[in-house]
Amino acid sequence: MYFETSDRQVFATTGGKSFDNKKPVVIFLSGSGLDHTFWGLYARHFAFRNYSVLALDLPGHTHSEGPALCSIEAMADWLNEVANVLEIDNISIVAHSMGCLIALEFVARNADKIRSVSLITSGLATAVNPALIEAAQSQPGKAIAMMLGWGFGSTGHLHQGAIPGNSMISSGCKVMSGNAPNALATDLKACNAYQNGKTAAESITTTPVQVILAGKDRMAPAKATAELVSHLHEPEQHIIAESGHMLPLENPDECRNLLKKFIFSHNPAA
Repeated sequence: MYFETSDRQVFATTGGKSFDNKKPVVIFLSGSGLDHTFWGLYARHFAFRNYSVLALDLPGHTHSEGPALCSIEAMADWLNEVANVLEIDNISIVAHSMGCLIALEFVARNADKIRSVSLITSGLATAVNPALIEAAQSQPGKAIAMMLGWGFGSTGHLHQGAIPGNSMISSGCKVMSGNAPNALATDLKACNAYQNGKTAAESITTTPVQVILAGKDRMAPAKATAELVSHLHEPEQHIIAESGHMLPLENPDECRNLLKKFIFSHNPAA
């Protein structure tokens, strides 16, 4: 569906059901350069279990009007505007990679609206290799190839996805290539500049938090994810040992089962 904020048109997929702000809402936040299609299996699952779903395209990504936002804080402000425009305050957040930084910042400021938050493959910060940022600015095709090569584990590289005949890497390349010019570079620079993760994480004391990590993650390594866990208040933690950074695509059944148990418990639908 499309809707308007104060300064731009926004797109979100709703999982095949009409959006109803009277129901519990699950908001899905994607990583750098990605869009609503990353969450297709998940959006439909929750939409058909009496939740309203918003798998959002961030500004400047695929169907949402640009330009892309230049900081994690600005993205969190934009997400709060989305929540206000749609009049929702019974929210479960599900976030991946850069989306986790947005979620930390948003939840830290708006705990009264949040029933649960699930963070997938992230640390408190995302230091980005300067060569990747340079490539994203001058050779975006090269940057996309680098990210997808690092991001997927063996399941992605061997085309062993949940959808027969579908290449997760080819699909990711198509999505990331379709964003507004410079959106990927803008995302990566925003991640690299974000410094408030520790403060945000420590301030989330009343909202239930779930952390789902990948055992073979080369983009959010164990040291970074351990730091995230150590600064959260009693998070529920899971590690999917054989997955890479793109865990929601590589291990959708296990990831979805973890999410639904957590969300059903903390933000139940009628």
